[in-house]
Amino acid sequence: MILPWQKTLIYRAGAIAFLLVGTFAFTPGAFASVGLTIQPLKVTETLAPGASASGVVSITNASDEAVNVEVKVEDFVPLAGTYNIQFVGRAPGVSTVRDWVTLDSPKSFVLKKGEGKNVSYTIQAPPNAEPGGHFGAAFFKATLLPTSGGQQLRVGTQVGMLILVTIPGSHLEKGTVLDFSGPLFVKKSPIDFKIKFENTGTVHFEPKGKITITNMFGKEVGSVDVGGQVVLPTGVRDLVASVNFDGVLLGRYKANLKMFDGEGNELVASSITFYAFPLWYVIAFLVSVVVLFFAIRFVKKNIKISIAKNK
Repeated sequence: MILPWQKTLIYRAGAIAFLLVGTFAFTPGAFASVGLTIQPLKVTETLAPGASASGVVSITNASDEAVNVEVKVEDFVPLAGTYNIQFVGRAPGVSTVRDWVTLDSPKSFVLKKGEGKNVSYTIQAPPNAEPGGHFGAAFFKATLLPTSGGQQLRVGTQVGMLILVTIPGSHLEKGTVLDFSGPLFVKKSPIDFKIKFENTGTVHFEPKGKITITNMFGKEVGSVDVGGQVVLPTGVRDLVASVNFDGVLLGRYKANLKMFDGEGNELVASSITFYAFPLWYVIAFLVSVVVLFFAIRFVKKNIKISIAKNK
C-alpha cells in the first residue's frame, strides 16, 4: 500500500525527471561554459552637483564560445540591517544613477572566445542632484550565440560593476561596532577576528581601523589594519582581519580595536581577551618528561654504580 506522502514524492520525482529529459532532448551536445570577467568591480566617486567623472571598465569573454553581451544600468537601494541590496525601478520625474551613467558601447555586442573589450563610462551628476549617497550597477549579460539549427539553449551569465556616488552636502559618515569577536583559546597564529559594523550615516563609506595585540605585560606584540570593505548606509557588514605572530604564544592576550570614519575621526574603540596555549609544545614537553622519568627509573633499576674503597 502506498501512503499519500509517498504518492506525492513519486509525482514530484517524475516531474523532475520529465523536465530533465525535456531539457537534454532539445539541447544538442554538452552545455558550454558561459562566463565574463570585469575590472573594476566597484567605482566610488564624490561629485558636486553638475560635475562628472570618467573611467574604463575592461570586459573579457571567459566562455568556451563566442557570446553576445547585453549592457544595462540599474539603480539599487540598501536593505536596512543587512548587506543585501534591492534593485528598484525608475521613478517618474526623478533623476537617478541610471540616468547619470553613460556607457560608450552599444546596448549589445559580440565577444569571441577569450576576446576583451574596454568600455568607457561617464558619470554626470545633474545640477540639482540631492546631497547623500546614490547607488547603481552597470550589468553585462553574456549569452551563447544560437547555432545554425536554432535549437541551442541560450545559457547566460551576468556580472556587474557597482557604482557608488556621493553628492557633498548635508551627509554624514558615521558608524558603530555592533560586535567584536575572536577565539577565546588559540594554539598558534594566524588569529582571525570579526567585526560586525553598522553604517549609521547617510552615505556609503569604507570604515578603517586597526587591531593591536598586547600580552599580559601590556607590551604590543602584533597588529593588523582593518579596511577596504564598503558598508552602505543602514547596512550591517562583517569585517574580517587576521593577525600573525612571530614565535610561541603563551598566556593571556588582549585585542584592542579602533575604528575611524572616512575623515580619520575615531568612531569607536573596543577590546576582547583571549588565551594562547601552544598544545603541541606542551605535549612535546610532557612526552619529554615521561621519557626522562622512565629513563632514570631504568638506569636506577638495571645499572648499579659502586665505589671501591682503598684498603
